[in-house]
This record gives sequence, C-alpha cells and structure tokens, in this order.
Amino acid sequence: AYTTPPTLVLIGGGHVSKAIAPIAKSVGFRIVVFDDRELFANPERFPEADITLVGDYRDGFDKLPVNANSFVVVASRGHQFDDAAVSGALKTPASYIGLLGSKRKTILIYEELIRNGFDPEELRRINAPIGLDIGGRTPEEIALSVMSEIVAFRLGGNGGSMKLQERLLDKAIERANKSQSGAQAVAAG
Repeated sequence: AYTTPPTLVLIGGGHVSKAIAPIAKSVGFRIVVFDDRELFANPERFPEADITLVGDYRDGFDKLPVNANSFVVVASRGHQFDDAAVSGALKTPASYIGLLGSKRKTILIYEELIRNGFDPEELRRINAPIGLDIGGRTPEEIALSVMSEIVAFRLGGNGGSMKLQERLLDKAIERANKSQSGAQAVAAG
C-alpha cells in the first residue's frame, strides 16, 4: 500500500539542521527548511530540501505544510526565536515536535510558553531536549541522535540498545557447552 512520505520540518537552517537533512532524506522524509534568513534557507545550502521558506518565526507556520504526518525540529539561532517557533509548532497538528538545546533552555522556554497562555499539558507534546543520548557533540553526531529519536517515535521503537541481554547470552553459552559436552561423550563412547 502506498503511504505518503513523512515530512520533516526544520525550523532554523544552522549547522545541526544542515547535518539532519541528508540523514532524514536517506530514511525517506520529505524535507522543509524554514529560517528567517535567506542565507540559511535556500536550495544551495539544503539541496536535500523539497521546500525552503524564509519568514518570521512568529507567523511562519501558516506557510508551512504541517499535518499529522509531520515532524517538527526547532533548532533556530536563539532562545527568543525558539520560543516563537515552538509556540507556532504547538498550534499545528504535527505528530512530533522537538526542541534542540539544553535542559536549562528547555525549562526557560516552557516557563515562557506558560506565561504566554499555553496550557502546561500542551507542553507534553514537545520532545526536549531532542535526541537520544549517544554522547554526541558535533553537529553530525547530534543529527544522528535527533533522527534516531524521530525514527524510533515514528516506528514505535523505544530507542534502547538491541544488544542481546546478558542472561540470554549466558543461556546460549550454557546450551552450547551442554551440546558440545554431549557430542564429546558420544564420540568417546
């Protein structure tokens, strides 16, 4: 059955968004880049983007193709812009809203949103700080962390390691040793 590809809306065209775009494209997302500066939202900077838009973060969501199959990543250039962008994202039907930044920044933005009239329950829609904890420091590592979280969210994964649990490994070793002992006993007999 045909399904519409999911759309990743990158709010802010900085280094991390630039690193996110090719990863998102490679796993089947349509890419929309929105920034308030043309230098950071254009096809030359984001060749993977299906759409690049320039506008004010406060009212820009009216121009963006956001629906229930959309995933919004807010990674603008500063707290005041992130605040406006998250506020706009919360007014959309996007299934996922993520905010890049520290825990401290996240708390400050949550407090500002509540002061601006958002119901505290609405803030539960925001995934912040965004990304899985893989210890990433560079834009590329952070991008991998962000897209891993988004793909896990979209596909129903939990983001945990798939490594075989120790008890299952021990059980496999025990069974292998038993069958090896049995085979040696048969060969000796």
